[in-house]
Amino acid sequence: MSLAEPVHAVDARRLGQAERGDTLKARNSALQEGQVLSVTVKRSAAAGEPSRFETYGVPYQKWMRVLDALNHIAEHDAPDLAHRWFCGTKMCGTCAVRMNGREVLACWEAAVPDMTIEPLRNLPVIRDLVVDRAPYERRVAAFEPWIERSAPYAGFPEPLSHKDVKNASKALDCISCMACYSACPVIGLGDLTDFAGPAPLVQLGQTALDPRNDQQKVRRALERSGIFNCLSCYKCEEVCPAAIPIVTAVIEPLKAKAASLVPQMARHPRVFRAIVMARGRIDPGALILRVQGARALTRVPRLLRLLTRGKINPVKTLLGLKSAAADAARRILSRTGT
Repeated sequence: MSLAEPVHAVDARRLGQAERGDTLKARNSALQEGQVLSVTVKRSAAAGEPSRFETYGVPYQKWMRVLDALNHIAEHDAPDLAHRWFCGTKMCGTCAVRMNGREVLACWEAAVPDMTIEPLRNLPVIRDLVVDRAPYERRVAAFEPWIERSAPYAGFPEPLSHKDVKNASKALDCISCMACYSACPVIGLGDLTDFAGPAPLVQLGQTALDPRNDQQKVRRALERSGIFNCLSCYKCEEVCPAAIPIVTAVIEPLKAKAASLVPQMARHPRVFRAIVMARGRIDPGALILRVQGARALTRVPRLLRLLTRGKINPVKTLLGLKSAAADAARRILSRTGT
C-alpha cells in the first residue's frame, strides 16, 4: 500500500463476520422469502409462576429484522406480546433486546432462521420484553448531567478545539438503548459494588468531559459513580449499536478525571502504578497489603488460596525484589504524571 492510499479504520465488532458467513448481506441471502423462522420469545407468567419460553413460526420477508418478526407475532399469534419500540430507525433506542444471547437493537438486527429473544438483563422486567428503565434514569438524574459554568462565556461563538471535546462528543452519540447496561458483568453483581454502569457513565461523560463544566460539580458526580469498579472488559463496546468507544473514550478519561479530582477513589490504580515504578513489575502481595492494609492478613483462607496457586510470593514482596525493567518503567511512568 502506498502512503497516498487512505487507511480505513477497522471495526472490531465486524472482525470474522465474513469468514463465518455472518455479515448482513450473507444473512439476508441465506434466507428465502416465505421460509419459516423459528422465533422463541421469553414470556412473563402470572404472579408467583416462573417465566416461560414460547416458540412461534414467522414467514420470512426480504430484509426482515428482529423487530419485524416480533411485530408479526404480535399481529398474528400473540396479541398480548409486550415489546417496546418507537422510531424503528436506530434513533430512539427503546427496542433493545437480547437475541441469541447478545444485546441488539431489534429494529437494526437482521433476522436469522432460529432466534431466542429475551429482555435486557440487569433491569426489572415489566412484562415479556419490556424492562423498567427507572434504575438507569435515577442514576443519570443523580449525576446532574448538565453544564454549570464557574466562569462567564469567553465570547460567542465560543472557541472549542477538537482536543477539548473529542471524548464528550463521542458520548453524545448515545441513544440510551441500555444494551451496554445489560451486557455489563459488574452490574450483574448487584449490590456488591456501587458501579453506576456504562450507560449512565456515557450520559455523565457528555458533560463531565466538557471543559466548560464546573469541576466541583463534576467531582460530586464522580464520587457517586463507583467508576473504579469498571473491569474494562469491553463488553459494553462489543454491543453498542452506535459504535461508541465506551471504555476507551468515556470511562477511562472519566477515571483519569476522578483520579485528579477525587484522589482517594483511585487508591488501587495509584498503588499499582507506584509498585510498577519501583519494581518494574506488579507484585500482587504488595498490592494487596498497600490497598487493604493489615486487614488483608486476617483473611487467612484467601491468603492460603493465593499462595497455593502461586498468585503471591511473600519472599519477593518482603525483599522488594526488582526486575530488570525497573529503571525503564520508572522513566516511562514518570512522564505520564499522576
